[in-house]
This record gives sequence, C-alpha cells and structure tokens, in this order.
Amino acid sequence: MASTNRTPNLGLNSWLETDRPKRVDFVSDNSIIDSVLGSHITDTVSHLTQSEKNKVDEPFKVTIAYGTGESSTGIHLDFEPSLVIAFKKDGPLFEYANAKNKINSAIATKRGSSNGIALSSDLVTLYQGAVPDTSYINNMNELYAQYIVIAFK
Repeated sequence: MASTNRTPNLGLNSWLETDRPKRVDFVSDNSIIDSVLGSHITDTVSHLTQSEKNKVDEPFKVTIAYGTGESSTGIHLDFEPSLVIAFKKDGPLFEYANAKNKINSAIATKRGSSNGIALSSDLVTLYQGAVPDTSYINNMNELYAQYIVIAFK
C-alpha cells in the first residue's frame, strides 16, 4: 500500500506507521527527486555558468607593462577583457609638455578606445609617439617607464 500522506512540496511518500511501503514507492520518489534537482542544477537562469562564476571570483586582472620606447607594445591576456584601464605608474594621467598634450593614461573597450591603447580579443596594445595632425602625444610605451594595466572580465 502506498503512503497515506504526501510531502507538501514534492509529493513524496510520507508513510504512517500502519502503511506498508513498496519498492515502487521508493522508485517513484527517487524519480521525482532526480527530476526536480536535475532541473534545478542545470537551470542557468537561477545559477551562474562557469564563465560567469569566473567573472565573479576573479573580476579583473592587474599587470605591469614595461615601456620599450617602441611605437607600440602588446600585452596578451588569458581572457578577452570587456574593459581595460592603463596608466603610467608614478606619473600624472595627463600632462602638458613642450607645447604638446602628453597622454599617460588610456581606456579601451570592445567597442572602442581612447588615444594610446587598443583592444583586440585578448591583446592589449599600448602606443607611443605623436598623433599625426594633433597636439597629442601618446605616452603609453615610454622607454623604461612602468604602466599599470587593469583588465576587467
């Protein structure tokens, strides 16, 4: 005889002392539990995917780039960032020198970037040198300078 009572949420068997459990009751209960828990565990609306968990656990990476003095230098990351902020260590974000605006900081996204930086997939490129036909100098790869690069997942 099946149980006289059922649990309120999943409808599992809830036997009274006088009930006589049968194997089919246990099989039915296990099927209900497996179905409900299985649906819950694989529900990506209620739960984060592994990629989303990685963003929560480690939402950004900070690295130091060392200036080479070349016109550009590349930094490969182990992920594709959605936002990158870079700036010269121990220097102002922006300065005016020799009648030029010297850019010591830059921001890049997947959709565009400021002067002095570019983002393509997992590659961040920092640029050094005068911007043609402008009063700006990109100063993001000065020889021996250090740059803090913060990449957000």
